[in-house]
Amino acid sequence: MFHKGIVKGELKELQLKLLENGVSKKKEAVKEVIAYMTVGKDVSSLFTDVLNCLETKDFEIKKLVYLYLIKYAKQKPNLSILVVNTLVKDTQDENPLVRALALRTMGSIKVEGVTEYLCQPLRKCLNDEEAYVRKTAVVCVIKLFDQNPELVKTQGFIKILKKLIGDSNPMVVSNALIVLQQINRIVKQPIFVITQNDSAKILNALNEATTWGQIYILDSISTYAPKDEEEAESIIDRVLLRLSHPNSSVVLSAVRVVLNMMHSVTDRELLKKYSLKLASSLVTLLASPNPEIQYVALRNINLIVQRFPLMLPDEIRNFFCKYKDPIYVKMEKIEIIVMLVRKRNVRAVLKELKLYAEEVDLDFVKKSIRAIGRCALKLPPATEICVKALLELIQTKINYIIQQVVIVARDIFRKYPNKYESIITSLCENLEKLDDNEAKCAMIWILGEYADRIDNATELLESLIENFVEENREVQLQLLTSTIKLFLQKSEESEELLVRVLDLVTKKINDSDLRDRGYIYWRLLSSSPDIAKKIVLQERPKISSSTFKYDQILLTELLRNIPTLSSIYHEPPRVFEYNVKINLKESDSSEEDVEESDDSDEEQYTQKERKREKEKRKEKVNKNKKKNSKSEKIQSTKNTTNININTNTNTNTNTNTNNNNNNNNTTPTIGNLIDLTNLGIQTNSESKIKEISSISNNNSNQNEIGESLGKMDFFSELNYKTEDFSIEIEPKKLLLDPKNGKGMKIEGAFRRRNKKIYFDLSVSNHNTFPIGQFALAMNKNTFGLKPSGFMLDNVVMPQQTRETSILCPIVNEHIQNDKPNTILQAAARYQSVINFFQVEASLNIFFSEEGKVSKKEFLQRWKEINEEDETVNEIGNIKFSDIYTIIDKFSQKNIYFIDKTKQDFVEILYFSIKMVNNVFVMLEVAVVQSSNQIHYSIRSSNNAFNDLVSTFLNDLFQKISSK
Repeated sequence: MFHKGIVKGELKELQLKLLENGVSKKKEAVKEVIAYMTVGKDVSSLFTDVLNCLETKDFEIKKLVYLYLIKYAKQKPNLSILVVNTLVKDTQDENPLVRALALRTMGSIKVEGVTEYLCQPLRKCLNDEEAYVRKTAVVCVIKLFDQNPELVKTQGFIKILKKLIGDSNPMVVSNALIVLQQINRIVKQPIFVITQNDSAKILNALNEATTWGQIYILDSISTYAPKDEEEAESIIDRVLLRLSHPNSSVVLSAVRVVLNMMHSVTDRELLKKYSLKLASSLVTLLASPNPEIQYVALRNINLIVQRFPLMLPDEIRNFFCKYKDPIYVKMEKIEIIVMLVRKRNVRAVLKELKLYAEEVDLDFVKKSIRAIGRCALKLPPATEICVKALLELIQTKINYIIQQVVIVARDIFRKYPNKYESIITSLCENLEKLDDNEAKCAMIWILGEYADRIDNATELLESLIENFVEENREVQLQLLTSTIKLFLQKSEESEELLVRVLDLVTKKINDSDLRDRGYIYWRLLSSSPDIAKKIVLQERPKISSSTFKYDQILLTELLRNIPTLSSIYHEPPRVFEYNVKINLKESDSSEEDVEESDDSDEEQYTQKERKREKEKRKEKVNKNKKKNSKSEKIQSTKNTTNININTNTNTNTNTNTNNNNNNNNTTPTIGNLIDLTNLGIQTNSESKIKEISSISNNNSNQNEIGESLGKMDFFSELNYKTEDFSIEIEPKKLLLDPKNGKGMKIEGAFRRRNKKIYFDLSVSNHNTFPIGQFALAMNKNTFGLKPSGFMLDNVVMPQQTRETSILCPIVNEHIQNDKPNTILQAAARYQSVINFFQVEASLNIFFSEEGKVSKKEFLQRWKEINEEDETVNEIGNIKFSDIYTIIDKFSQKNIYFIDKTKQDFVEILYFSIKMVNNVFVMLEVAVVQSSNQIHYSIRSSNNAFNDLVSTFLNDLFQKISSK
């Protein structure tokens, strides 16, 4: 077992071994060095001695030395350049393995001096006679592209890659394709589009390619649009053999190609033939002993069946659950069973679902019972036998089964009003067994809807109202509505009950929505009971089956990405990847390397100063424990921050809200948001909503609706594009969920790109109707960040997500606040719905790219700040490989490394930060690896920000440790 520390004597011993003349001894010495390196020990001091071992013909030693070089080259950039001649020489070695190894090493060393010498050897290796060398050279092109995209273009490497598509070796062809695809995803304009001639070359390599090579080739062909029907048939015929491949990834990639090419085929007999081939291959995947592969297959089948419902007409029994199937496979199988159910097989399906409903897994039972209800909604001729199956389940007298049956029965009553009321008696007999809120709401709805047909409806509702105050909000709302329905149908016997409920709602309930609804009902009944009856008891629209969940636009996008995560999670590709677009003419990939300082101590602290600070460190830590506790209170501002918005409404609720905000002085209001209800911008959202509504009403066929919507250009201005690199992408956070947002979901994150701050926004519509007139506004925060007001003159379709990027300038008028924070108050509106929420930005968003200072300036700024204004903290149980992990992570956050020193096994690092409000922050980080502890000190030109920086550093060190 290796320990974290390495003794000087061990390093000296390793150095002597490396100087041995014998090849075997030298090999053993290099192996020991690599062993130390593998377990996280710092052996960078042996850099020169290890590199001297390159002067050998032994391939194993070369391989180990190159591995060492890749690890420590970035720490020793100046010394790394000395080995360039040896690397270039090895790229011309007679052994192809040595040539490939040397080139791979040069491509993996991210040092600017080495990159300059890479082009000539790379060009030679791309044209090497050995396929293995060419394959390695192709991969090296993408490594060079990551470091210097413009160099790849100017040196003509992209043209060479295009020629290698016709290479005789399938491994070279597949590697060239994947490299070109990766470059396509990064550059602003695609540099490679498959032509008819290219497709023939690529398919020629398909039969002899490796498994991964076949996947790359098939994925590339799936993006090709055939010229005519004959070419599409030819491609399908050459790909059909892959449908019986033992690797599931190859099968799914082949399915993707066949599906895309089938759009160009018009012959019905051929389409039927291809469909049968696809069906048999998909069903074969279900026979895999690996449940994960079964799940992936089921998720993709789910999409295919939605587009081609008749592809698996007689395969429904293959989707019946087995006792040994894991729960996630069973749940997905039930989903597909409902999609495939038809009149001819509904009895077999119901028999199977009733068996599932008697299982012990609660989620599986719920899914099975709801599947019976979906069958009833989907197949009107089979509704009666579905109702009989539900009645049989009620006889089990099991609580959770009865509750799910009640929920399903409510949907059946809504789909088929005034039918199947015979089961109401059985449902009412089990009223006392209902403890689930959704089941209670369903039962209460039934009691109110059919109050005139239930003799004891008043008694049943009265028993439920006894615990009205303790009930869930949804149950209270349903009780109120059902009581109103009861009174309108049986006014004489339920008048007392109605008065009691309205009294509870208006006097003893704090929920404003419930109280307001109670007042509305009260006023409506007082003014005109006849009008109230017409409003409350009017006929409701019938619900429809939710068998097919996705609109045709999203479904098409998912089918085009079948062998990817997109088809498994049923989310568009943009959810999983952040496409960084660059312009090869303007790109700048220069990277600042961290160099180990070998300078004298003239610009550093003297040993006396260091010793004095070290003695005071523990005293400062104890002194600042109380002070650092303030940083925990920063989070409380999330709950106390007020928002001031002019909505130009005259409701009492808004008036009260404004009065409360004016009287509350705990947190000052920051600026004024834009008027979301009257932006003064002419929009065409309403006309588009009417147009879409008319399409939905006139077309009962979902496919026809999808085709109509697909021709319209929605959210054209929200097509998300960026031309900048981002050092580290901040993941988007959920800002507004569909429940609180009335069907609108908002996700977003502040991100820093090209020395500017952007707010990347995603808007999702979870309603069943389009939403328009979307607007977003934010207040200025304590750093002076003021996002521009944003208004969208377009429509978001149901189940559709669109993205945009909003520039957020820094204004000069910074907000003065004793407790600075990174929170911004926000308001979002669509149509007449306004939602308020808060957005918290990561602190590093406000770290400028101009924070790098010299050692002399750092020392001067540090001494100018009083020790009383210094914040000191310590963190324990922090694990990481070496200090360069911290340096690299900090550099991604615009925290710039200045210098480092070492004292008694404690490494001390110095960093500088400049915030966008011109506040300079200096950090001293002491790393004690033997005890996994970190001590850090913060000095800034404005100590009000110290607690905020301290909280950020604590979180950052925890993230570094967790990785």
